[in-house]
Amino acid sequence: MSEMERNGMLPPKRRRLDHNEPSTGTPETPGDQQAEPDPGGAGDAPRVSTDLELGERLRKVMLCTVCLELPHPDENYQCTLGHILCEDCATRLLAQAAMKQLTACCPHCRTPISWKEMCKNLAVGQTLWELPKCCPECELQMDYKLLEHHLKSECSKRWVKCQYRCLGCRWEGCRAESAAHEAHCKHLAMSSDQILSELQQMDAQQQMAAHAMHVCYRQLSAQRIFSEDLELRWQPMSTRHNSEWKFHASTIYVFEHTWAVRSKLRVNTETEADNCLSYSLKLLTTPTGPIRVKYFITLPALYVRHKQMRDVQHQLNENVFRVAGQKSEFWQLQMRCPMAIYRILAMPCIRLRIWMLLH
Repeated sequence: MSEMERNGMLPPKRRRLDHNEPSTGTPETPGDQQAEPDPGGAGDAPRVSTDLELGERLRKVMLCTVCLELPHPDENYQCTLGHILCEDCATRLLAQAAMKQLTACCPHCRTPISWKEMCKNLAVGQTLWELPKCCPECELQMDYKLLEHHLKSECSKRWVKCQYRCLGCRWEGCRAESAAHEAHCKHLAMSSDQILSELQQMDAQQQMAAHAMHVCYRQLSAQRIFSEDLELRWQPMSTRHNSEWKFHASTIYVFEHTWAVRSKLRVNTETEADNCLSYSLKLLTTPTGPIRVKYFITLPALYVRHKQMRDVQHQLNENVFRVAGQKSEFWQLQMRCPMAIYRILAMPCIRLRIWMLLH
């Protein structure tokens, strides 16, 4: 015992009780007492969020800053400051900035964006796969990773064809209505001759739908074939006429002659479906005789994104050039969807590939 304790200046130390030793009943000092938690007081422990609440909070964080929808996990991009954009909204921003000859910016922080500056976030993509997503058809909620399989195989409102299509039935409709149709499908009562006639009509329709593409492929047996990648250059804003933009490309040397390709873009601010990109072929040198040329435009796989590979539908055009300076009419590029034009305009450098066939 220390000198101060012997003189009564300090209270004696408390002896530690053994586990088996009974308590003497001496009341504990206020500092030794542990406060009982008050169920209704302000000292409650933080409430743990449920999985559903956490998922909803994460969902709000992962929304695209433009359309306020969840981006596809494989198509999410972020600006240099981390704000999330879905691929379609990023494409629109880049295309609209290109048409105005301005630098595209993130709508949230005004940071410049481009395909080179934006990047995908792996953590965001993996999180998006686990978040709940409503089916766009039946509005059933499920994990995003299950949505694709649901739309293909389980959704009651998915678009299906009649199971008796092999008999010539061309009915298409909602999966929920298919059972009622198939129970009274008229093709079950048809004769063999009637079924054969229906199948022939179906085959003719399918061939007509693929006619343009098949024509282009058959022309690859032409005597001479040439392809060239074109880099389209925007003209100054001063040359813009109303809602029409013109492009220029370098001249090309094909079949011992010099050619030029001119392109123009027409934009309808009210209806995206009316936007169109068209091109014209012009002969610059004097030919020794008529030149019959067939040609069509595709997108070069080396310069486009995977989603663009089928954006342009093949359409074979033909002209006979007889004199220098003769040019064809403007042929409209057939696009798979209205968004396809924006994807072309959002390219860092707009490139098209022209195929020319000499017969």
